Amino acid sequence: MWDIGVNLASGRLLPRAEALLHRAEAAGVSGVIITGSDEDSNREAAALCQRLGKHFSLYFTAGHHPHHADHWRPAAREQIERLATDPHCVAVGEMGLDYFRNCSTPAHQRQCFADQLAIARRLGKPVFLHEREAYADFRAQLREALPDLAGAVWHCFTGSRAQMEELAAEGVYFGITGWLCDPRRGAALREVVAHIPADRLMIETDAPYLTPKTLQPTPHCNEPAYLAEVLRVLAQCRNEEPAALAAQTTANTKRFFGL
Repeated sequence: MWDIGVNLASGRLLPRAEALLHRAEAAGVSGVIITGSDEDSNREAAALCQRLGKHFSLYFTAGHHPHHADHWRPAAREQIERLATDPHCVAVGEMGLDYFRNCSTPAHQRQCFADQLAIARRLGKPVFLHEREAYADFRAQLREALPDLAGAVWHCFTGSRAQMEELAAEGVYFGITGWLCDPRRGAALREVVAHIPADRLMIETDAPYLTPKTLQPTPHCNEPAYLAEVLRVLAQCRNEEPAALAAQTTANTKRFFGL
């Protein structure tokens, strides 16, 4: 299995990063992609890959999350452009729109998103996407950029079947997390995932967030070692064997990120 989204540079995981990677490896996780979401996490993600990349299959993304869009500035843009040339950097993002929390103004979010899409297009990198309660604007901006992008994955996908089918038709991939394992919040997603094309599926933990609630007792903090539970529930929803689904999602991950 490959975990395409781990916030390993977050304060909750960074002090234990090496131990968590050993635990993940023992649980069957072959590789991890660290999510960069602001200047600090981008820098820490690159440093982790430099420090631990000789011992683990470890890569990162470099981006600016919509929550931080009010603080988007030339230095942040320049950092992403610089880090995107690092051999361990496999995508630009986390980027996108989030009108659910609106931690930054929608106008700043749209500008931050547009600028990062432009960086990815110019550098030939795929994009790592975030969307919540902003689909119309998200789709409009993404659709304009898609023909010139190396690829796009909708990280932590929780959208509708119609949204999935619309963007799948345009080549978008979908990252599935432990949201699927939430008895209440994950109900709609459990219906949708059965219809995602097999060659567009990837899996992720989004650790330390979205701990699979099907784990009992439910751990306080999510980590990459729990990716197997996301895979198990996803396989159940799709009526597939976990081993076959692990092979499929791994192949998709390697193809998408050029690993």
